[in-house]
Amino acid sequence: MAVRLINTDSKVPSYSDVDINFARNPKTGDVLTATNSSCVRQSIRNLLNTSFGERLFQPRLGASLRNLLFEPVDEITVLEIRDRIIETLRKHEPRIGTLLVDVRSDADGNSYTVNVEYGMNEINERQTVSIILERVR
Repeated sequence: MAVRLINTDSKVPSYSDVDINFARNPKTGDVLTATNSSCVRQSIRNLLNTSFGERLFQPRLGASLRNLLFEPVDEITVLEIRDRIIETLRKHEPRIGTLLVDVRSDADGNSYTVNVEYGMNEINERQTVSIILERVR
């Protein structure tokens, strides 16, 4: 869960969260933190890789994209993946303002390449997150 810190000097909020890799700070030995855009990028990856029912007490959190990987690789599945991503990010990530989702299918590799381009509300910064969805055999 990200923490929202408001910098009183600039009135622009700053976000902080624990780094997902649990890397250590070489000087203090503490766990590193992710801030601002890297914090939101990490949150997007977590939401898209979470299936419904995976989080206790939050059964509707996530996009449940893994279930769609066993559907036929066609335009209908591409649209369903795109719609689920947009719905999930709109519902669970309030820091995102503008959102553009591009899903490309690879029928030969049974995979999908997802590019999520987003803008953060308070910070004029556009970011892109790329994820490859594929079945694990």
